Amino acid sequence: MKKTYLFLLGLIFCSHAVFADGLTYVRPKTAILDIELSQVNLIVAPHDEDRIAYRYELKEGKKLSCVETFKTLRIRELKPAEGTLYLFIPKTTLLESCSFRSTRADISAEGLQTVRLLVTVNIGSLSLKECRLKTAVMNLARGNIQLTKTEIVRSCSIAVTQAHGSITFPREAEQYHLNYVHNGGTLTIDSTEYTKSPGEYGNPKAKRYIMFSGGVSTISIAFAKKEELP
Repeated sequence: MKKTYLFLLGLIFCSHAVFADGLTYVRPKTAILDIELSQVNLIVAPHDEDRIAYRYELKEGKKLSCVETFKTLRIRELKPAEGTLYLFIPKTTLLESCSFRSTRADISAEGLQTVRLLVTVNIGSLSLKECRLKTAVMNLARGNIQLTKTEIVRSCSIAVTQAHGSITFPREAEQYHLNYVHNGGTLTIDSTEYTKSPGEYGNPKAKRYIMFSGGVSTISIAFAKKEELP
């Protein structure tokens, strides 16, 4: 009986184990991602399959702790490591919540769709391309930010310190209400530099709200032009 129990326990463990040369698929009901890394880059990309999958490549054969509980996939480092974690999300999947936190590493995501997004990057770069976010909070210290045609459905707070980069939204400025605070560095909105702080831009009655806070940073914010829209 004891051997049977240990055998079943081993099967359960192996079903959630990750190997650097393979792809691991999570449970179909997984809808929450909670990832915290240091010196390990995170790359999120869409794929054509119907389940979330991941793999990683770490130096010296080290491993990550990848645990599934109810609807949540939680990934952490067991020991200090360097490398890259690849996360593949089905193109049609709308996640409930994503929390990505990194130190001395980069985070990039393409085609990510989620109700809530929290991203914190300390010394690294943040890149989001053609994502769709209902609400989002992004914090970046000492790095680069690149947001390309990422849709904000409801609200987004972006705070950067000692950063460089550009933020482009896929709709016209009149569909957003942008409030900004900028101290030090340069803030450019639709090709015009703004030195007064705090300030606002766009349409105060718009349903999409953006709060931007920058400190000692050089940031360019741009909205789509009418002639650029499909």
